[in-house]
Amino acid sequence: MELYYVIKEDCPEKIWHLEWDPKGELLASCGNDKLIQIWSMEENDEIPEREKKWILRQSLDTHMKTVRRLAWSPDGKYLAAASFDSTTSIWERIDNEFEHVSTLEGHQFEVKSVSWDSTGSLLATCSRDKSIWIWQMEEGNEFECLSITTGHNQDIKCVLWHPTEEMLVSGSYDDTIKFWRDIDGDWECIYTLTGHESTIWDLSFNKSGDRLVSTGDDKSVIIWQFDATADKWQSIHKFTEISSRPVFSIDWNKTDSNLICCGSGDDSITIIKQDNKNSKDFIILQKKENAHDSDVNCTRWNPKKSNMLASCGDDGLIKIWKFNENGSN
Repeated sequence: MELYYVIKEDCPEKIWHLEWDPKGELLASCGNDKLIQIWSMEENDEIPEREKKWILRQSLDTHMKTVRRLAWSPDGKYLAAASFDSTTSIWERIDNEFEHVSTLEGHQFEVKSVSWDSTGSLLATCSRDKSIWIWQMEEGNEFECLSITTGHNQDIKCVLWHPTEEMLVSGSYDDTIKFWRDIDGDWECIYTLTGHESTIWDLSFNKSGDRLVSTGDDKSVIIWQFDATADKWQSIHKFTEISSRPVFSIDWNKTDSNLICCGSGDDSITIIKQDNKNSKDFIILQKKENAHDSDVNCTRWNPKKSNMLASCGDDGLIKIWKFNENGSN
């Protein structure tokens, strides 16, 4: 894995999260400085891609506290940001500029995560108040709360929509993963997964949605598969030695479904590979030690370039990496 570019602020603060837009051209980041920042590679056809710089396109400022998580709508037109000020901001992309168009209020404490469904009409948020709110986007950038679920008994760290179905998954400080579906107008828990021994930090589906990978404070990574015959999700592989510290981030490559990347509290980035197509066996392909100077809080594959990923950490840096399966660590 080769370091391609480092984005460094003059006064860097902890960066919690980053997300590529659906086209893989823009990279949004957020952190302790309360800002949402939009980055892209400079546009100059005369410069080789390897020599191009990453430019700050816009800095979005509306939150009063840390911005913890970001999510792009499927069409890339909207960006949602979850904040410790208990609100979620919605930004619309208009002529390559982002305009603040809505603020979602209702959670009692910090909003920890946000996710759009595959249609872009539903948005989910979760909070330290142990609740998940399901929002529906309406005309005029208005949002209506359709449901409030309270199935977890502790802080909810992450929410994620299934890539093809109207189904939501959540991970919590209560060590469980729950699946939610709309049943006669009420969002109900249909599956609960237990396998982690501590907080669930992140979740990611493969492209088809029949597999889910989770990671947590117990330093483990678990790969789950849906068994349609038994109508349940089953653990098919568990890594217990990915990191010497908690694993904070996980992302399944959507253009190369054999690859998964994760970021850890031991400052490393690890690449996991499915050993053979359709196999239940996975291997650690590469591990980049000291990828950051402190905790790696988030790693995300570029959705259009299967060999590019971005990472961010407590050191206040954003790093762009090029992955080569046959390359060295």
